[in-house]
Amino acid sequence: MKKVMFLAILAGLLSVLAGCQSDQEQATEIHTKVEESASLEDKFTANQKDLASSRKKVNESYQKVLSLENNDAETIKQTLNDLEISTESKKLDEARENFQNAYATLMSIDENIKLIKDKDEKKTATKIMTLMKDRKKLMDSYFELYQKQLDSQSKLFENLEQGNFELAALEEQVKTINDESQKMVDVVEHVNQVTEEYNEVKSEYFDMAGLS
Repeated sequence: MKKVMFLAILAGLLSVLAGCQSDQEQATEIHTKVEESASLEDKFTANQKDLASSRKKVNESYQKVLSLENNDAETIKQTLNDLEISTESKKLDEARENFQNAYATLMSIDENIKLIKDKDEKKTATKIMTLMKDRKKLMDSYFELYQKQLDSQSKLFENLEQGNFELAALEEQVKTINDESQKMVDVVEHVNQVTEEYNEVKSEYFDMAGLS
């Protein structure tokens, strides 16, 4: 009887150890994927810096046009630079692509999470995915707003280049551009909040998994 109990206890211990080993393996793979995702986000961050530089140039042209004291279309054409908006649009596409790649890489941890035995570790790892999904939705909104603003600026510049100086229409376009800018600022603030929580949860999970 004692031998049977011993074997049962031993089998239980081996099962627990196997579960722990499996969770450790999943944690290691998750860590690798998270690091790959972070590396792609570094590219995204670099894109953001380039994007900020392009945006600064476009805004400088934008402000110069608004400060002109005459409505001479030729003067406005010389002030504007369509290439700047084209460059900014290209940088925006690159930023969107790099963030999408980072997102796809991170979301592949789902296959590892399904194999985690420990309930607390599984719950925390799942939260990493949930927060990344939240970031993705916010970034999609940001990219959409950004593209809308580029389109609005292009339309405004086109009207000015063609000599369309109808005051009410121009004021409405300027208001649209400013409103879109404020919405972008609000989204970025929300993204930063979610990103902070995302980083905290990642650290919490790797602490639990012994990979901190």
